[in-house]
Amino acid sequence: MLRRTNLESQGGYEMKTSAKKVSDMTVDELKSVIHEVITEDMEAWRETFEIMADKKLMKQIKQADLDWALGAKDSYVSWDDLKNV
Repeated sequence: MLRRTNLESQGGYEMKTSAKKVSDMTVDELKSVIHEVITEDMEAWRETFEIMADKKLMKQIKQADLDWALGAKDSYVSWDDLKNV
């Protein structure tokens, strides 16, 4: 069964969807859902590639991973401190 929230807002557009069994969908409705999923996946991959292409950001991410692995707690802000800002 396909379940979506009644009204979703993403990427500056709103789309109304409803819960429906795939077997009850028309071909056009199914194509629309498939297109939506592919579009969302492509956007996620595009964002991932943009991050990976940014050498400065990747260096920061690798340093953060290393700090985490080494237990460098002074490199991180605790959730409690962050949410009280």
